[in-house]
Amino acid sequence: MKTRLLFRAALMIALLTVGARIQIPLPYFDYYTLQFTFVLLAAVILPPRYAWGSVATYVLMGLIGIPIFAGGGGLGYIVRPSFGYLIGFIITAGVLAELKQRYKIHTLKCYFTLNTIGIVITYIFGLSYKIAILAWYLNQSVPLSDIFWVAFAFDIPADFIMIVILSAAEVPIVNALQSLNQRATAH
Repeated sequence: MKTRLLFRAALMIALLTVGARIQIPLPYFDYYTLQFTFVLLAAVILPPRYAWGSVATYVLMGLIGIPIFAGGGGLGYIVRPSFGYLIGFIITAGVLAELKQRYKIHTLKCYFTLNTIGIVITYIFGLSYKIAILAWYLNQSVPLSDIFWVAFAFDIPADFIMIVILSAAEVPIVNALQSLNQRATAH
């Protein structure tokens, strides 16, 4: 079982890396990527420790210089306005995996609710960090309305479309993985 979990965690790191490369550039040093999709998927197919660990490992790999983030990699990434989203990804993966485990989530409605909670957590960290870095580190006086306009006009609607699709996909994915686990333990 542990080998299977480690494989899934490694797969999530690989998918996060691929998701970072599928991107649409946005204002203020930001990108819309598919990373968030795989953060949410990690939270539903992995136990909390592995979900949190896979996303944290991805972030650490990027910080040590492996160019796996949307804008590259390296320790300097900490001062990029979008780094807060990566922090939010780690917290989101752990919190959602814990919620899924605790509340035995199995239905489309529950997955949608779980994924919506993930949006809230991720954007709280992402937007707060972006505002702080732009103002205090980069000394850019960007109106808050501009930052929120980008998030609410494009990012969040795109993420809601994505979570509708993902929530529908999570039900059969989780069911298939549970079936595989049952077959593997029966042999």
